[in-house]
Amino acid sequence: MLSFSLLRTSRVWHVASVVDFRLLRLSVCVALLYASSIVVPVEHAGAEAPPAATAAPHIVFRDPVFDFGKVEQGALVNHLFRFINQGGQDLRIESVKTPCGCTAAVISAEVIPPGQEGTISATFDTATFTGESVKKLSVYSNDPAQSVTTLTLQGEILVEVTVDPAQVYLGRVRRGEEVVRSVDVLYDASKPITITKIENTSPFLSIEAQDLEKPGQKGKKLLVTLKKNVPLGRLNDEIHVTTTSEKRPRVDIPVFGSIEGDVVMAPPQVSFGLVRNGEGKSQEISIKNRAATPVHITAAQSSNANVVATLTTIKDGEEYKLTVSAKQTSPAGKITGEVQLTSDHPTEKTLSIPLYGMVAEKQQAQQ
Repeated sequence: MLSFSLLRTSRVWHVASVVDFRLLRLSVCVALLYASSIVVPVEHAGAEAPPAATAAPHIVFRDPVFDFGKVEQGALVNHLFRFINQGGQDLRIESVKTPCGCTAAVISAEVIPPGQEGTISATFDTATFTGESVKKLSVYSNDPAQSVTTLTLQGEILVEVTVDPAQVYLGRVRRGEEVVRSVDVLYDASKPITITKIENTSPFLSIEAQDLEKPGQKGKKLLVTLKKNVPLGRLNDEIHVTTTSEKRPRVDIPVFGSIEGDVVMAPPQVSFGLVRNGEGKSQEISIKNRAATPVHITAAQSSNANVVATLTTIKDGEEYKLTVSAKQTSPAGKITGEVQLTSDHPTEKTLSIPLYGMVAEKQQAQQ
């Protein structure tokens, strides 16, 4: 009896031990599964870890290109470019550089914290532009991966009265040569617009207007003729076209060129640019004779006391070199005047070379 009791007790203990062990193992598995359930969503989501607090600033524009469509010439195109700092440190806008015709400014804070937005206001003045236009602005920031970001304003500028070409260049013309250039003045054929007057000031230019029609357009073709008796030197004039257009009642067309004789100077003028105080500056001019007979340059005289003209003979009667120098002692201010050349040419006895430049103040020169 005692042996049987001990045996039964031993079996009960054994079964209990097995049950306890299985319960323990089940508890461990549940614990491990619970712990893994905390990490699994991040691993399975496949998302990147959020940027660390030390991550660099990063500028991102929502729409870096703005198409303003079609606008009339003279309209002001305004647009707000919005951006966000997707980095982990403060984003600083250092500057915004704009092309001709555009202005821009940061109208939000110049320092943008992580996750915050900023705004840049841009304006394009279309007054002097026509046709398809693309303007690019450069935004400089402390984003190390993208220190310069390009913003674009683009569209088409419509003009009620168009001019093609916008100016008339006669070129370098030999005296006595008749030159003819043309320019088209056009407007919408469906609009009640007419040209009422065409005039210019130079007596050496004549303007002839001919009717002109193109698909959807009408107007005038202007034939610009340079007369043979025009004097030597530069010619600058302007054609004024008066129309009944309310948006463009007057169109001004520049006309310019250079009339040369037998004696040719290259360049035809002296441009010193900015001369540093106390340093002086020189420029050389080539003088050549294109006539069939020799032409002698006998003298060179400057009308400006601070500019010296030195004439050197390269080949007598055919080629010379003129060195024009601004003195080191030239006072601050504009350089004006001319250098006059004297020759034995029967009709080109005196030739003039204009002088241009600026002597810097001491403070400007140091900068």
